[in-house]
Amino acid sequence: MRGIWFLCAVSLALAGCGEKTDEQLIKSAQEAVTKELTSKYKPGECDNWKFMTAGGAISQRAAIALCDSNFNVSKGLSFSDIKVYRHENGDAVCGIVSGHTDISRIGARFVYEDSDSRSVVIKKSKFPIRHQHKDSSSIEAIKLENKQFEIWSTLCQ
Repeated sequence: MRGIWFLCAVSLALAGCGEKTDEQLIKSAQEAVTKELTSKYKPGECDNWKFMTAGGAISQRAAIALCDSNFNVSKGLSFSDIKVYRHENGDAVCGIVSGHTDISRIGARFVYEDSDSRSVVIKKSKFPIRHQHKDSSSIEAIKLENKQFEIWSTLCQ
C-alpha cells in the first residue's frame, strides 16, 4: 500500500516538471495581453478630452481619435483563434483579442513569447490617433509597428 502512495506522489511531482501545457501557455498569454492593454488605457482621459472639445480647446476629431484608440479593459475582453506554437527556442501563443474602446469596438492580433521576459506584441485593428497626423514621423511609426509585428508573427508558424 505504501508503494502505491509513493508512486502516486512521484507521479504528481513529475507531472509538474517539464514543459507547460497548452492551457497554461494560453492562460499566461491572456494575462500578458490583458496587462499590456490595461497599461495603455488611462481611465477618465476620454472624458477630459470631451470636456476640452466642448470648451473649444481642441477639435472633436482629435477627441474621437483619442477616445477610440485604446481598449477599455473594464468593458471586457474576449479571446479567439488562439493557437500554441512550440519551437526549439521556446513557445509562442498567437491569437485575436476583441473588446471596446470608450466609443466603439476594437480588435487586435497578438503574439506572446513564453520566455524569461514573457513578451507580448499587439497589433490593433485601428490607430485613429496615429492617423490624425499625416506627418512623416507618424507614418514611419505605423510602418515600424507593422514591421515589428510581421517579424514577431514568424513565431506563429
